[in-house]
Amino acid sequence: MTTEELLLRTAENCSVSDLNALLKDLRENARDLSELAEPLQLLWEAFPEEPEPEQARFCLEIAKLRIPDSPIFRQVLSAAVKVTMPPYLCKLGVLRAIGLRDNSVHPNEIIRRIERLMAIKSGIVTYIFESGRWGMVTNVDALNATVAVNLNEGGALGVGLDKMLTRGYFFKNSVATNKMMTPAKLMQLSGADFRNIVSEQSVVHLSEGAVRAFAERLLVPATLNSEAFDAWFSSNAAPKPAAAPAKRCAANARSLKEMDILLDEELKNGMNDADEAMLASFAAFFDHLKADVAAREAKMLCGIIAKLSERLPESAWEAALAPLKGKAPFWPLDPSAAKLESLEVWGALAVKFSSKLAKITGLVFDEEYLAALAVRLPLKSINVCAEQLDAELLDIVFTRPPLMTSDLILWAWKNRKKHPALEALIKLENVVVALNYSRLPKEWGAAQRELHSLLLDKEDFQKYIVQTAGDDVPALVAALAGADTFTQGERQSLLVKLSRYSTAIRAHLEGGAGSKLLNKNKEDAPLVEEAIYTSLASHRRLTQELHDIINIHQPENREALKTARAHGDFRENAEFDAAKERRNFLTRRRNELESDLAKVNAIDFATIQPSQYVDLGVTVTLAIANADDEVYYFLGAWDGNPEKNYLSYKTKLGEVLRHHQVGDSVTLPDGRSASIKAVTALPAEVLADMA
Repeated sequence: MTTEELLLRTAENCSVSDLNALLKDLRENARDLSELAEPLQLLWEAFPEEPEPEQARFCLEIAKLRIPDSPIFRQVLSAAVKVTMPPYLCKLGVLRAIGLRDNSVHPNEIIRRIERLMAIKSGIVTYIFESGRWGMVTNVDALNATVAVNLNEGGALGVGLDKMLTRGYFFKNSVATNKMMTPAKLMQLSGADFRNIVSEQSVVHLSEGAVRAFAERLLVPATLNSEAFDAWFSSNAAPKPAAAPAKRCAANARSLKEMDILLDEELKNGMNDADEAMLASFAAFFDHLKADVAAREAKMLCGIIAKLSERLPESAWEAALAPLKGKAPFWPLDPSAAKLESLEVWGALAVKFSSKLAKITGLVFDEEYLAALAVRLPLKSINVCAEQLDAELLDIVFTRPPLMTSDLILWAWKNRKKHPALEALIKLENVVVALNYSRLPKEWGAAQRELHSLLLDKEDFQKYIVQTAGDDVPALVAALAGADTFTQGERQSLLVKLSRYSTAIRAHLEGGAGSKLLNKNKEDAPLVEEAIYTSLASHRRLTQELHDIINIHQPENREALKTARAHGDFRENAEFDAAKERRNFLTRRRNELESDLAKVNAIDFATIQPSQYVDLGVTVTLAIANADDEVYYFLGAWDGNPEKNYLSYKTKLGEVLRHHQVGDSVTLPDGRSASIKAVTALPAEVLADMA
């Protein structure tokens, strides 16, 4: 029976026996299959729309023979692929990656890609041709059509499945495969040895051209030139030992991974010298380091910095590491505004590394920066940073944190005897704020859980919370009402426990506050912090003061501290003590100004039309019993000047007078009786001072 007759018979019933006979015939009788285009078309037209597994396998096998392509065969092949491939791989992205929906991809190439896809398993070694990196496959994401790879140099990478199926190389995880991963080991082999290893260890078939392209990618031009490569690839013996190349040092590393390895070797060999050229090389490396690489390899970068601190003198740290300012995620330019996710690496480090990193941070930046950074870090990192900080500076910065975290409150609680100034942080309002944060990064979760347990279960902490509340029982109960992290049962249990330590709390709850709390509507509007009002002149003056502190006084103070440190012994260094005291004052004042200016409203008093009521921007005349009238200019929070009778509404007298109207009687703070005689506009000279 001829091939044509066999084809026609097979097309009548598509039985498995006929399909197998046809496949055997086509394999044994090599011929131009384009001659069989017409009878093959009849076969595909008769083929079942939902083929059986054996029929589907026939389609995949015959596609390897470079049969004529046609739209109807594409349909048959598509149905066969969906039958033979595991259901979890039959996703749109995977079908596109294997070329099933691309008419420019020949059917036999589709089969080649399918075979490669089925060979990609977790744990096999892969070489990514485009980037020239080795790694280990961890997962095939069929939904997104990507292959997850853990890179040998550190970090992970998601590579498009289409690239991996067309250009990826896959090998068994073996000692032989490991010989191909570094040029030094590879050059100990002959070209024949290399080809044998690739043939034995590859989990997919590689053509001779693919093997050669792979070898060239590994060796040319970094290790061999084109002529030397041709000689090596065709050789049957290992090359003769050449003169050992100059050993690369850590300062000239080409990647973070290489620098990490070389630093380990150099430290092990006792190398601790560093000349100016080496310092410049380190600085240049970090200057060219890409921000995304620094972020991806943040933990390794931290370890490198810690190891560098053992190689370089302290005086060289800033010059070598300055390019990492704002580039390394753990060294943001503005710690108060940085996302917690970028700082998470601090908590992931071993204490020996984080302690070194804290010391380096204080010298590469300054102590104010380290304090501002520490207040946002996980608990164990706060501990190592605090060891590097002056106690007074630490107290100043920590009392005004940009974010009230559980880690900060726990640190204040555990160090309350050493830092009594931070006891104000340990109050229920702050605890509730810290516990209410949701979706915190992993490194902050442990402290949040510990603080939650501390508040619910630890008697000494509960007593301390009651003690810090003092007489302000309503504020304490209101804070507990805002604790969304507590269940109704936990809130009720905590109320009972707190009331045991305070008769005032018990009386307040028995007065009805307890039932209101337990039936609290969570949609109640939160309290809004009162704004501060002042004149345009005062706002401008304070803004200028803040600008001068940030841009003039603090930079000058940092230089003074550096100069004073260079003088050696701090115990009898009056210059250092003075500079440190000046630093603490500037930090404290900067915090105050930033806090106040964030909520201040500047007012142009010239636009205010006085009414009969006492309020900002008016002249108030008081009729004093048994004394002469007194005139005050009622002004903003920072406009007071007793010599000119400029009265701030934030003073005791200002609070007494505000919102009263003409004719009202008032008792002044000094006990005198008075009445509001007149409320008029501010005179021109006062308006000029306030503008």
